[in-house]
Formats: sequence, C-alpha cells, structure tokens
Amino acid sequence: MFQSHSRRSLCLWPVRGSHHFVRSSRFFSSKYDGGKDAEELDAARKWYTTFKEDSIPTKIAVTEFSKASGSGGQKTNKTSSKATTVWPIDSVKAHVPHVLHAKLLDSRYYVSSSDSFTIQCDAHRNRSQNKDETHQRLNDEIRQIYKSVVPGVTSPLQSRKVEQLKKAENTARLRIKKLHSDKKTARKSGGRTEF
Repeated sequence: MFQSHSRRSLCLWPVRGSHHFVRSSRFFSSKYDGGKDAEELDAARKWYTTFKEDSIPTKIAVTEFSKASGSGGQKTNKTSSKATTVWPIDSVKAHVPHVLHAKLLDSRYYVSSSDSFTIQCDAHRNRSQNKDETHQRLNDEIRQIYKSVVPGVTSPLQSRKVEQLKKAENTARLRIKKLHSDKKTARKSGGRTEF
C-alpha cells in the first residue's frame, strides 16, 4: 500500500535579499505495508501484466435488464435496456491476486448485503452495450484497486535521484540553520560581529 511520508521540498523565493525555503510537499514512497509479502506483490505484478478485458469471465456474472430512466425518448420508456450485473465476490476473488482481496470489499461497487459486486449502466440505448459497459467498469475498478495496493518497482536510477535530493535538502537545511544561528549571535552582540 502506498504510504504517505512528508518530505521537505526546496522551493526558493527571495525575501529581503536572502532565500527562504518552503517545506510543504508530500510524496508517496514505494514502501509497502509490512503485512504484504514481497512474493505476493511480485505475483500481483506478474498477474497485472496479463490482465485483459476477459480475465474476469462473463459467465460468473448475472445480468438483468430493466427499464431505464432519463432522456432517450419513447425507446427508453418502452424497452428494458438498463443493465444490472452482479458478480459474487468469491467468484471475483478467484480471478484476482490475494493482495487485492481486502481492498475489493472497500470498492464503491461492493454490496455487503449480497456479498457481491453490483454495477448498473443505462448510458446507452442498446442493452448489449450497457452490459459490456458494466463489465468494463468492473475491469476499471480492479485496475484502480491494483494501482492503489501494489506499489511500483523503484529503479536504481530513481533511488540515486532520491538520495541526491535528500543530500541537497540536508545541505540546504544546515545552511539555513547556520544563517539563523548567525542572526541570533548578531542580535546578542548588539549588531557587532566579532572575527
């Protein structure tokens, strides 16, 4: 899982001839939750490279059609084109890595009373297009869950850049600290500087 760590960014703007630093940025590291095993994450990454539109079979879903509401004229009022597709959560879990299982229950499409995913669509006038759209929405939701749970792999180049930024940040912090110290010393001595 992405964990948020605060890190100081170095933004400069001149104020009375000196530079002040703003330390306000946040970033997301590629550290993952200690509860997730590295092998599970690697297996999830491998699974995601092969994930396609038909990775979740359509035969495990039950689709019902009803009359849609809204614009569309008489066709909307007379035909049952609104698709409501239901996937039992256990059937979906069988097709996704174990790392994603807990997050599936936090999905906006999860219905706890029926322990299933329920997605409705009446965006199209054609019932088959609405049915296909519900499957597309499920696939998009699973992709989104994957991206929120499984961190990317940090390249060695990126790791070096992060280390360089940390060094630059520390150097700037020490320089600012020295400036403040000199300023306080000057105040104590009444504005006189001793060399």
